[in-house]
Amino acid sequence: MRLFNFLFGETKKESKVHIDDKGYFRFKNSNRLVHRWVAEKTLGRKLRAAEVVHHINRNKRDNSPENLQVFSNQEEHDAQHKKDAKNYGWLYSLTGKRKRWTLYYIFFGWRE
Repeated sequence: MRLFNFLFGETKKESKVHIDDKGYFRFKNSNRLVHRWVAEKTLGRKLRAAEVVHHINRNKRDNSPENLQVFSNQEEHDAQHKKDAKNYGWLYSLTGKRKRWTLYYIFFGWRE
């Protein structure tokens, strides 16, 4: 994870990361989320507490600046996920949990 040191000139201490229980990279020394840090470095300012960083390709481990999009609040972020669900095949329940939908073909009475 020395990539951050190379890209942003940070110290080696700051570039040490681990993966948390939700699958996101965090800095070991501060427990800060890496994708929020990358967004701040890219924008050149600190993120506000309400701002949400979205992984465009849905890969939590891809923290490249091109893959990150900042929303001003959680509602806008949720709306983007629902919009993406229509395009990428994710169903959302009332609880907000997502499930991958499956398309079944019925062929002569058999489900394939």
